[in-house]
Amino acid sequence: MAEPDSIRDAKAVDPYLLPAERQGWRGLTVGGQHKRKAWTVLHNEQVLVTALLLIPGERTIRHSHETGELSIHYYGELRPVVSWNPPGHVHPALSAAPASSAGGPAAELAAAAAGNAAIVAILQTLVDEQTRLRERLDELTRSHPAPFVIIDVLFPPFKTTIEDAAAGSKTVVGQWWD
Repeated sequence: MAEPDSIRDAKAVDPYLLPAERQGWRGLTVGGQHKRKAWTVLHNEQVLVTALLLIPGERTIRHSHETGELSIHYYGELRPVVSWNPPGHVHPALSAAPASSAGGPAAELAAAAAGNAAIVAILQTLVDEQTRLRERLDELTRSHPAPFVIIDVLFPPFKTTIEDAAAGSKTVVGQWWD
């Protein structure tokens, strides 16, 4: 990896002009259309700023950050969405409906499946399929398919856990490429 940027240097960065060691692809090792182009815009001991480009049809990868992530999104034309993912919060994902005090159907299914790997696998498949359907529905309801630009800001120790249902999870410290 390139030498970290000094916090004392002013920066104006065109991601397309960054050297090869500051750009790469994420998600190439994950099944399906998960790849996305990524650039390290700024990296020093206090912050890691990454710019990502997701083209229509590609999907993001479930992950979380130990110290959280400030994320600024642009769907198509300049319509920014700013979000904060607290430390350890797995994203992107639809928020699960809060369980009732009695536990509800999801809790009952989880309790019934405890100790039965086959049922757990079936339930996981159903959840994954529902998530894919929700993502596809969200994509179809957007007025115009457009590139998705993401600016992510991470804080030390820049620790990311990638959640891959097929291969398990892996943890990366610093910028990550596949």
